[in-house]
Amino acid sequence: MTRKFRLTLTLLILFSSTRIFAAAAQSDWIIAAQKFTFTRNQTGSVADGVATMFPARILEKLSSNMYRNLQSDEKAARELYQLRQERNSLFLQLSSEIKKRDSLFLEKYSQSELNRKLVDADKKVQEIKDKLAANLEKQKSLSDISYEENQVLSTTQNQTAQNQTSEKISLYNNSITALFTPSTQAEEQGIKSAVFEKEVINAKINCLITGKITAYDEYIFLTVETYIFPGKKLAATITEIGTVDDADFLAESIVRQLSPVITNSMPVTIKINILSPQDNAKVKTYIDDVLYNNIDEEYIIDSGVHHIQFLADGYISAGTNYYFTGNKYYDINVNLDVEEEKTVFIASKKLIPGSFLINGEQTEPLSDGKSKITINGNVILGQFITEDNLSAFFYVPESKLYDQALYTAKLKPLDHSEYIEKYRKRMYVSYSVLVSSLVPAIITKGRLKSYVDLFNDSERIKLLKDQGILDQTFNDAKIWNTSAIVCTGISIAAGAWFVFELYRYFNAANSVLPSNTKINFEYEEPVVPEPVVPEEETNTTE
Repeated sequence: MTRKFRLTLTLLILFSSTRIFAAAAQSDWIIAAQKFTFTRNQTGSVADGVATMFPARILEKLSSNMYRNLQSDEKAARELYQLRQERNSLFLQLSSEIKKRDSLFLEKYSQSELNRKLVDADKKVQEIKDKLAANLEKQKSLSDISYEENQVLSTTQNQTAQNQTSEKISLYNNSITALFTPSTQAEEQGIKSAVFEKEVINAKINCLITGKITAYDEYIFLTVETYIFPGKKLAATITEIGTVDDADFLAESIVRQLSPVITNSMPVTIKINILSPQDNAKVKTYIDDVLYNNIDEEYIIDSGVHHIQFLADGYISAGTNYYFTGNKYYDINVNLDVEEEKTVFIASKKLIPGSFLINGEQTEPLSDGKSKITINGNVILGQFITEDNLSAFFYVPESKLYDQALYTAKLKPLDHSEYIEKYRKRMYVSYSVLVSSLVPAIITKGRLKSYVDLFNDSERIKLLKDQGILDQTFNDAKIWNTSAIVCTGISIAAGAWFVFELYRYFNAANSVLPSNTKINFEYEEPVVPEPVVPEEETNTTE
């Protein structure tokens, strides 16, 4: 092995080790869930579906961009678990080495040879004992540090950011449907057993959600428990009552209570300042669908994802979903835009019998074939529906929305699914023809190349002359050349056809996109004459 090769190999090993350690340092905080169980032993496909649905719904709502703040006690629990695992391994090694040392006396060694082997065996035993002693000493120091920090936390209820690190929260197997299934032995011994903990940690799971369901008629009682590993620490127990139809609501409520536990964050303080409208009393503020009236006050809410919405009569509503990081202060300024009503007119470039829908609302048809509607200033997403229930969509951005303007759209009503399917089939047919045409093209090209190689070999040509078949071979080569040209031309034509049909298919797929509109500012709404009421005839007597 040369020096240069050894240096390269060393650098590769160091680089690989760096990548491995970096990947280990950037590992995610994995959260998983078990299939829920029924306390009254309900069985059947419906019960099985409900027991699988709830953990999946909870994981789905927990799969947003969240981070876990690691406290010192959780870091210490991980290190203590590793130390215990290491100590178990060292103890097994110690027992093995002592047995080997004791077995030396049963062998037929000379006294000097026995003494030498005993010295080596004692050395190995002592090395393992030293590692065990260092392991125990490290565990004692970790336990002392953890105890002191817990004492400080119990008095201050806070912790400096220097002792915190964050890990991204990810789902087990990156899927909401992948539920953790322990072995029968682990399930029988229970979640707090060493066997169960070992299986969870081997699956690289840091948090496990379990649940029990008690059902009476259509109502269910949910008990959700969250365990942190290693340590088998029960972090939260949450209960909810509702019906199966309220599954989304129940899952959202559970997640709202779980989020602070999962993220391990302190509560947050928010202050809402209404800048517009001036009269704050007009604004209704909802935090997670709960109405808050005294908006000038500060509120303390749990860290995690919260939905905030602002409503006011005459103003466009505003709201957002935001992930509030714990132990922070948020100053929220609200400026609602005035809701401006605008009257617009809609028409099709070609007169087609049908009706217009603007943002889901029916328009008012006019006598000249156009339609009229009053909207609140938002963007227009319109749909034209013919008498045969064919549809076409059009779009007007808010920046181009003007009062009393006429918008003309180039509409092509059709059944979009049937239209797309038609060109999809054509595209697949052309693709099949292209692939089929490549087979004879490749075969003919290959045979032609063999003839070209033949005529480039002078010795083989001489042999063909001696055999008297050179002319026949030349004619065969001409036939294969013609065949190759024809097959190649067919493949090129098939390729062009496929590209053309692919383009038409993309156009058909884009037909569902709303078309733009043309603006006419000089349109005047037709005046509908008032009906003439005939005067009543009066009878006069002379």
